[in-house]
Amino acid sequence: MDDERPPSLWRGMWARFALAAVLIMVLSGAATATVTLNKASEVANELFPELQRIKTPKGLVAEAYGGGPQTFLILGSDRRAGSKNVAEKDAAAHSDTILLVRFDPSQGQTSVLSIPRDLMVNIRTPEGALYPKAKVNAAYTIGSQLKGTDGGIVLAAETIEREVFPSLKLNGIVDVNFAGFIKVVDTLGCAWVNVDHRYLGGSALGEDFSSINLQPGYQKLCYNNALSYVRFRHFDSDFVRVARQQDFLRDLREQIAPSDILGQIDKVARAVGHAIRTNFKASPETLIELSKLIAFSQTKPLRQVKFKTSEVNYMYNGESYVTSTPELEQATLDEFLYGHQQVQVGPPSRSHHASSHHHHSSSGSSAAALDLYPTSTTDEDELVKVSYKIPFKPLYPSLQTGPSSQEMVRAYALRNQQNILHHAYVVVFKENSDGGYYDFEGMDWLNPPLFAHARVQQIDGRSYEMVDDGAHIHVVGWRENGALYWVTNTLLEELSNAQMLALAKSAQGLH
Repeated sequence: MDDERPPSLWRGMWARFALAAVLIMVLSGAATATVTLNKASEVANELFPELQRIKTPKGLVAEAYGGGPQTFLILGSDRRAGSKNVAEKDAAAHSDTILLVRFDPSQGQTSVLSIPRDLMVNIRTPEGALYPKAKVNAAYTIGSQLKGTDGGIVLAAETIEREVFPSLKLNGIVDVNFAGFIKVVDTLGCAWVNVDHRYLGGSALGEDFSSINLQPGYQKLCYNNALSYVRFRHFDSDFVRVARQQDFLRDLREQIAPSDILGQIDKVARAVGHAIRTNFKASPETLIELSKLIAFSQTKPLRQVKFKTSEVNYMYNGESYVTSTPELEQATLDEFLYGHQQVQVGPPSRSHHASSHHHHSSSGSSAAALDLYPTSTTDEDELVKVSYKIPFKPLYPSLQTGPSSQEMVRAYALRNQQNILHHAYVVVFKENSDGGYYDFEGMDWLNPPLFAHARVQQIDGRSYEMVDDGAHIHVVGWRENGALYWVTNTLLEELSNAQMLALAKSAQGLH
């Protein structure tokens, strides 16, 4: 089902995802491959065709690719200039995802910051027209209506530099439409993603929004499923949607290998070049410098920086806005530009191990101090009921967070990139009603892309593999019993590092 191409994806759908960050990462294939100058020139012209180049006013972007840190503005838009449908072609464009990506070799990390699309700002056009107390994503629409696509891109960038981050210096701008999302996911062979809970909506429920019908668990998302997943927001806040997009970006990055891309670089370049507009020059030098800059990040943490707000549901004229202050915005920018955090793991405590049946309070006060408490045998029985479908030893966490409740248990089968059949299961815990789900998973596929660049750490004699963003553990996994097990944090990373490790260490066989 995931591999079926859906009909006419371009009608009524907004990308709402900063795909361009993924597209830039694709360039890392050219960074490690030995290609001729002619080939580099050919690829550069495919990736950055002159007709797609953004014309920016002087001073808006500092194009300097000398190996130092670089900051890019990524706009995810629904522009349809190439549509054959007249109504779509002439409709005002929108930008529902505004992303800053910073590649910093000196810090050994890539930082990602999403600017809330509902952030309240004042928008001023170059001609002096003022739109007070508007949503920041309206700048793209206003600029597009006044001066076409480039006008929207430029006004969005100017508004961010003037109203949100006055001290920000951009080194590049990338605008991508939603059709590009489909093309690149298609080219890369779909995306392996940790789907955190059950997603059901749209035509399946008779509702008027994009159809989605996904079960939880690690799986391959293609085409419409991938697009529907990253743009889903109907029961979530805008912050959860942004976190899901960043998680998708992290998952897709893990499966990009330069050796795999080289054989299809022409196909990738064409798909990218037709889907994006950038300020990059179509030259081998630009391609190589950008590629070198980005290639280093392939094995480095993807650090998610949260936008600091004063209010996330400020009502004005009957609409909901996100508000901030100049002080909070400057603190956000400082963390984005200069922050360099590392995962801190406290000394392990034996009390985190559950040595007896988990409905007893064997984990003691140390677990309670982490707001962790024994899981129930009733919940464990849900895994027992489907254990006959699992051809390896199922483990179950003997601890859960205080606010959480077990949402569901699912056993399922999946095929890897080589079409080899594997089996897996997932236990979903609901932490809160605002998109807060964490998962316990196990499978007999020992090397999924999820852990391709995980950081390994020995704790209490066990080798843990951690996927983190530089400060917070997002996934912690380990291998035993000929299987791979892991705990996945909520999309907003609401579980502490100590809680993540304690949950992993509490895993034990069924009773």
